[in-house]
Amino acid sequence: MLKKHSVLITVTFVLLLVLTAVAWASNDTLVIGSGAEAIGLDPRLETDVPSFERINVIMEPLVKFAVNMQLESALATEWDVSEDTMTLWFKLREDVAWHDGVPFTAQDVKYTYEWVLDPANGAPNMGLYADIEEIEVVNDHEIIFRLNQANAFLMNNIARMPITPKHEGDRADFRQKPIGTGPYKFVSWTRDDRMVLVANEDYWGGAPIIPNVVFRAIPEDSTRLLAFEAGEIDIYQGGVVPQEINRLEAAPNIVVKRTPGTGYNYLGFNTKVGALSDVRVRQAVSHLINREGIVERVLNGIGTPGIGPVSMSLPWFNPDVQRYDYSVEKARELLAEAGVAPGDINLRLYTNENPVRMRIAEILQFEAQQAGINVEVIIEEWGAYLARIQETDDFDIFILGWSGQLDPDRAMIRQFHTNGSNNYGKYSNERVDYLLDLGRTVPQESQESIDIYREAQEIVVREVPYGFINYTEEVGLHHPWIGNWEVHPYGAAAWQDAHLMTKNK
Repeated sequence: MLKKHSVLITVTFVLLLVLTAVAWASNDTLVIGSGAEAIGLDPRLETDVPSFERINVIMEPLVKFAVNMQLESALATEWDVSEDTMTLWFKLREDVAWHDGVPFTAQDVKYTYEWVLDPANGAPNMGLYADIEEIEVVNDHEIIFRLNQANAFLMNNIARMPITPKHEGDRADFRQKPIGTGPYKFVSWTRDDRMVLVANEDYWGGAPIIPNVVFRAIPEDSTRLLAFEAGEIDIYQGGVVPQEINRLEAAPNIVVKRTPGTGYNYLGFNTKVGALSDVRVRQAVSHLINREGIVERVLNGIGTPGIGPVSMSLPWFNPDVQRYDYSVEKARELLAEAGVAPGDINLRLYTNENPVRMRIAEILQFEAQQAGINVEVIIEEWGAYLARIQETDDFDIFILGWSGQLDPDRAMIRQFHTNGSNNYGKYSNERVDYLLDLGRTVPQESQESIDIYREAQEIVVREVPYGFINYTEEVGLHHPWIGNWEVHPYGAAAWQDAHLMTKNK
């Protein structure tokens, strides 16, 4: 009897899965593959790309980055920055409502930024907005930010802060069940499986063409690719299996789109622990990163070898920083200078369930052994891994990446300033602090700005709080039945225009 009941349940469950798959296969639902689960859905608290992939479909900032990385209108229709960058004025849209029907106003903007700036709330990126001294609501659709010091890069950070509703933002479960002004409304979230969104029919930019969006979290790149090729997901960006890229580009029934990225992957060091507090040891480990080999053989030509924190495409890039050519012999020499004998150093290398990162970790483990360093590789689930790196100092080295580093301030101040919100390795240098503080106060198009950030890069690269592995390249895959989409250089913004996409399967 129990056996029959069990069989009936199993058949019913399988039938439900089949019916769900059929529903997802329809033109009414866009199924997006994601390389990791979101940590949360509150833009004031999240810092990771998987979270913002979803947030940016539900919520909107005042301005946003277009595919060409120029700032374009979102919740603000007009804006002006004073010549000294001390005053920012925004004209807001008048035809916008929150998903619950409450009108969007300047009070929501003021609320969002004042929440972030309140130290009691623990917003990780508070420092990016710390120069905002006063926010004046002129009227419901006009707002002025006044700064306590010049900040040449603040507009770029404003483009990364979606606005949260004053009347709902303090709700205890807002991080799990948010509302926004964006083209899609939150419906449900089954963690480590899927997140379901439905069209905001009253969206100011016009009702979405595809009524439903489903995000499927599939951390394993090869599994995600199998699901894509089976037609279970329609599209994804990032985490393409490098060894498959040539085959995929040659396939007539798959569309592959590539563009230079806006970030880098790196080996991070806990600079305050044991032997890693010696810069020579960190330099030695950096010489063990075979950057060219990793890009060529692990990434199959996706991206370029890493040099420093600032992209080579930006005018602030310093081409003259110290280079760490792959050399086991040089690593041994530096370790000997530091008084370290073979076998003296034992390091724990943490990373998440990302196949490329796991492969890089294995390579580093092998190379370190050749130089007499023992490395234990520890793989953790994304959320637990991120919590370890962000909230504890219980690690030695780790592999992680940054996206959206569109200016030198964003690429450096959180990571390398002594008080940086994402200075996970506790790196500190007074001259770097001075330069990064100064860099915000001078015109970004000036030679002085270039000189400031080039000097800062020289120090950071020489002192090795990070071993830079590679500059990223964004790769997106979709089926021919998906239209009106371009791969975005900033991965977190990949789906911000999902409401314009079409599906004709």
